[in-house]
Amino acid sequence: MGVALAGCSAAPPPGIPTGLTVAVIQQRGDIAPGRVQLRVDNGSDETVTIAAATLAAPALASPAAWDARRTETLAPGRILDLPVTLPALRCGSGDGAARVTLETTIGGISGTSEVDADDPLGILARLSATQCDRDDLAAVAKVAATAASSRGDGTADLTISITPTDGDGAPIELEALRGTPLLHFAEGEEAVLDTTVSPGDAPSTLTVAVTPRRCDPHAIAEDKVGTLFDLVARVDGREVVVSLPRPQAVADDLLAFTAAACGLTPAS
Repeated sequence: MGVALAGCSAAPPPGIPTGLTVAVIQQRGDIAPGRVQLRVDNGSDETVTIAAATLAAPALASPAAWDARRTETLAPGRILDLPVTLPALRCGSGDGAARVTLETTIGGISGTSEVDADDPLGILARLSATQCDRDDLAAVAKVAATAASSRGDGTADLTISITPTDGDGAPIELEALRGTPLLHFAEGEEAVLDTTVSPGDAPSTLTVAVTPRRCDPHAIAEDKVGTLFDLVARVDGREVVVSLPRPQAVADDLLAFTAAACGLTPAS
């Protein structure tokens, strides 16, 4: 039978050593999957093993956890990026401080600590502001790329589906689509949409012709944002720019079209 001994207690959890910092960054490849990276910079003299990391910020509807598949050990002077998939975002809540909870082992002692996360480029504030724009658009209509089909002449038809809501808000103006690093338009750098949409309108579609901007094989193979077009709209008299949503199937069709149009694969 165990006996409790007076004066004995578990070791206190370790604090974050001086010199270890965390920053929120977003790389090009993080945009399409909707994630950020927690950049942990171990500028301390301690070796730190990280088992879990969770980001909390006013811009996030819920905490976002690093999808840890194994522990990561940072020797002094090492930098490590931990990918975090973003939850739903909150509109207009990007100004508050971000905090990261780390489960660490330092000097053989394991515990949980919190640290302020730097956001030098204002990524969370920008994502929150973009969510406001998405919300304003969604209050009037759902706009998304829903199909891409090759014409066989080096261009492809990109279908944009517009599904208005049943609300009673003010109309929005869909002004243009902007090209990507991989694709632009048969008519130039932008495709003019010039379409007004009001709540209660019937669903409709628009079609624009896209064509490859570049044909080097590595650009297609390593594509990160080449199928994410920017939608330019005007809401309540102000310009908003958001990524045009598209399912993965449309992204795959656009990449296949680009490879075929560039002569890298047989045309289908």
